[in-house]
Amino acid sequence: MARPGTRIGLKADRHLGSMGQKPESTLFHLDLEVTDLLSIAHIMKTAILLPTWVGDACMATPTIRAIRHGLSEISELCLVGRYAPIAVLEGLPSIDSTITYKPKSKDRKTLSRRGMIAELKRRKLDLIILLPNSLSAGIIGYLSGAKRRVGYAKDGRSWLLTDRIPLMQGNVDHRTLPTIDYYMNIAKHLGCASSNLAMQLAVSESDRNLAKDMFDRFGFAWGHPTVVLNTASATGESKLWPTGNASRAARQLASQHGWQVVVHSGPSDRKKANAIEFGAGHPLVKSMGQIEHLPMGLSKAVLEQASVVVSTDSGPRHMASALGKRVVSLFGPTSPGLYRTYNLPEKVLSKSMACSPCGKYKCPLMHNNCMHGITYPEVVEAVFEQMKLAAGDLESEIVPERSLPRTAA
Repeated sequence: MARPGTRIGLKADRHLGSMGQKPESTLFHLDLEVTDLLSIAHIMKTAILLPTWVGDACMATPTIRAIRHGLSEISELCLVGRYAPIAVLEGLPSIDSTITYKPKSKDRKTLSRRGMIAELKRRKLDLIILLPNSLSAGIIGYLSGAKRRVGYAKDGRSWLLTDRIPLMQGNVDHRTLPTIDYYMNIAKHLGCASSNLAMQLAVSESDRNLAKDMFDRFGFAWGHPTVVLNTASATGESKLWPTGNASRAARQLASQHGWQVVVHSGPSDRKKANAIEFGAGHPLVKSMGQIEHLPMGLSKAVLEQASVVVSTDSGPRHMASALGKRVVSLFGPTSPGLYRTYNLPEKVLSKSMACSPCGKYKCPLMHNNCMHGITYPEVVEAVFEQMKLAAGDLESEIVPERSLPRTAA
């Protein structure tokens, strides 16, 4: 390793861009002392622009952790995003600060996209990492004034980036990789990739107190075996599991096994969640839709308390996995491989169909058979299997895989 005072050469096409200067088309060398590099590294202010959806934000946590731990020169790491992804990642130890925005906000308490960009410029960033692939994300990075702008070369935004990560590298098409691995390749570009691909989330005591209050309101015991059932999805109607199937599954789990069933709900899912409770018609089945205020922290605490979580391929599925829960995942229009996780093994239920996975928001054939074909007895049986595994986890005090490094393949 070079000592302070030693002069070293840097290639302009790689390192000048990292210092905020436009790279030249030809290579030349610039002499800098190691002390100069150390002073640059010491003031490394970094921002990460988060994806829009909660599940994607969860899948980004291994990359966020790897960047924070792998780039020791970062003096401040700021997450930038909309309310939901910022809220779900609140409390993670890797984060120093956050900027929350709503693109067209007219509320003085919430930054608009323009206000968010102004705040980024005020912070005089050294580095911004763009997790979303969109052109608009590239524009945000460019207008932030960050000296170094890192992201995938996609959607015509390459000219806005200083570090353009190709989608194809050798024989590898990164678009076909699981989302977690896709994000981790950005950390690899920065020289700080990690083999630990487990997601993580944090839950505060105030969040747990909200969940305990809700359990008390339901007449539920805090330590009793509990199944959390989520049939909704913010990213596609085609992912929804039928209300009738969910009601029958909830009723059987409660009546035959005596387990508490909490029907998960976000602010926009109340009617569907309440309909599942009504259809189940059992005192051990309760909907979160009854609760007046449904902050993200409450969802995290409820999922953390669950013994088993049943979920469509949506945010609560990834949250539960990140919290070390046993999960039964219901897949239809999306690919289990593309959205796989590396925490505790999931039980995946899906139907093999010629049209699946289509990845469409609405079923193009108007039948949704890939989701409707998942029967409630199948789900009940899968929950029973996962409940036995969850009990074994507690009895043997297994350390969840999310806290252990994952061995590289």
